[in-house]
Amino acid sequence: MSEVQRINITLPKKLVKKSRILIEEGIYSNFSELVRESIKNELLLDQSLIEKKRILDKWFREEEGKGFDTSHLTQEELIKRIRKIRNELWDEKYKHWFEGLAN
Repeated sequence: MSEVQRINITLPKKLVKKSRILIEEGIYSNFSELVRESIKNELLLDQSLIEKKRILDKWFREEEGKGFDTSHLTQEELIKRIRKIRNELWDEKYKHWFEGLAN
């Protein structure tokens, strides 16, 4: 990294505890690495979601004439629904990784 900027973040204690497990297990060397990699992964996921949203928007426009009306939803509501679905999918796929670990 050529330039580095230090930032402060606030996280729930439970998330910090579970993050430390990943560091203790050697998956990440430190908390900064875990956060950097997590943000990179999130950006890749968001990039994919943006492309999927473009596809969905096109599909919604095509479906409007067929009785599937999304015109009442704002862009923020669509994004909120996409984020909710993304979080649900993440929980379905990865939540079990943390089951049984100390709280």
